[in-house]
Amino acid sequence: MRRPRPFACVALGIRGAAVFLLAALLISASTKLPDPLAAGSQGTELPILMYHSVLRDEKRSGKYIVSPHTIEEDLAYLSGHGYTAILPAELAGIVNRGGRLPEKPVIISLDDGYLNNLTYVLPLLEQYDMKAVIAVVGSYSEKFSEKPDPNPAYAHLTWADITLLADSGRIEIANHSYDMHRQSPRRGAKRKAGESASDYYNALVEDTGRTQSLLEEYCGILPTTYAYPYGHISPESVPILREMGFTVLLTCTEKVNRIGNDPEVLFSLGRFNRAGGVSTEKFMKQIGIE
Repeated sequence: MRRPRPFACVALGIRGAAVFLLAALLISASTKLPDPLAAGSQGTELPILMYHSVLRDEKRSGKYIVSPHTIEEDLAYLSGHGYTAILPAELAGIVNRGGRLPEKPVIISLDDGYLNNLTYVLPLLEQYDMKAVIAVVGSYSEKFSEKPDPNPAYAHLTWADITLLADSGRIEIANHSYDMHRQSPRRGAKRKAGESASDYYNALVEDTGRTQSLLEEYCGILPTTYAYPYGHISPESVPILREMGFTVLLTCTEKVNRIGNDPEVLFSLGRFNRAGGVSTEKFMKQIGIE
């Protein structure tokens, strides 16, 4: 496999005192995550649904595995209740350029980049005229691109699969880290205890930038949405990811987002984790979609 070219200007191989100074300035600029309600209570409610693996037998393993039937019922419910699916990039464009959201917007997100998202989800999105964002882990896609495996139980999307999804016009590809989708030695993209500001800056930029490079090299895609692995967040990450060109950051905090004209809301968007074994009607009512 060809080696990726460096991600434009900010990704790999951070060096020099000037970079360390920039890191310190960025980190000191933020002491807490943006509060989307800080600007007031007005705005449009935006729920974001978060899925992971999709298997015909959702009881096979894992609480957050759902069946194609469950997703189809969810999409039918959203469509029947007047919701319009939008993509994070579209949301950022509307907020930053003063556009107008649909009356009842929703974002459908899928984390980890499972092959079964292509197998089962894309046809359902086409059937119900919906869109979704899929957050891929660079090291997973790299592994399965080098040695493809069609098993939907564990296989991840290859670069060719990702390109196919992006070309469908219904899928936005997000960055879910290269190798930070783990709980140790670092908890996701979170700053480690005792880690210096410059070391954290380098670690996050190098990891995130590697996936950016791979996606740009093999798929012609440069994501502007970042999904935090496991939802582990350090406030210092926000200015760093913004500096890298990300316009939307997805968390795992379960809340309905309220979207107004303040772009700060885009850097702490909450999502509702969709568990299997729960009826569509019950799940939707629990998160306020009726």
